Amino acid sequence: MRDNRLGPTEWVNAGLKALAKFGFAALKADTLANRLRVSRGSFYWHFAHVSAFHAAILSRWREIALENILDRIKGAADDRLEAALTRAFSTDLETERAVRAWATFDEQANSAAEAVDVERIRHLQDILVDTGVLPKTAEMRARIMNWAYLGFALSSARLDDGALKSFVTDLSQLVRPNSPPSSDETRGLRAALRTRRRPAKP
Repeated sequence: MRDNRLGPTEWVNAGLKALAKFGFAALKADTLANRLRVSRGSFYWHFAHVSAFHAAILSRWREIALENILDRIKGAADDRLEAALTRAFSTDLETERAVRAWATFDEQANSAAEAVDVERIRHLQDILVDTGVLPKTAEMRARIMNWAYLGFALSSARLDDGALKSFVTDLSQLVRPNSPPSSDETRGLRAALRTRRRPAKP
């Protein structure tokens, strides 16, 4: 057996790999301990119970699926919409598919998936508003893009570099306004979006 002093990060990363390859059934302490060639006690040293381990896996998935991608896009691309779409449709989708399958029967996974969808849609809406789309319209178009992504992730379709570029260009053109807004119009749209998201007074 290997040294049992594995950290929680190693367990979570191993869990994510097992989830992507074998599905939710692989997220068991005994199964992972055997795969890592350590004792089960190493698992329970870091996680009081399996549901805590599942929460850590879902939190790490959120970072990979959302936060890391958004951090790389913000301020780094001339066209943030195409950059976001290219990153989303070109990343490894095995873990996304596994989490979505898990979410069909597990409330904890379903809540995590729904929270990620909300944040994805919100971010896409922000990008669309900056291109000149009205906030309400931008929200619906952001939902459509997220649905397109999920449909692609759950299918067996794969795109080569040329097809991916054409797809991203076509999809981004479908959701953009016919003409780019002026600076004043963009500021007005952003203000409208902030007003729309402001909580209602009790």
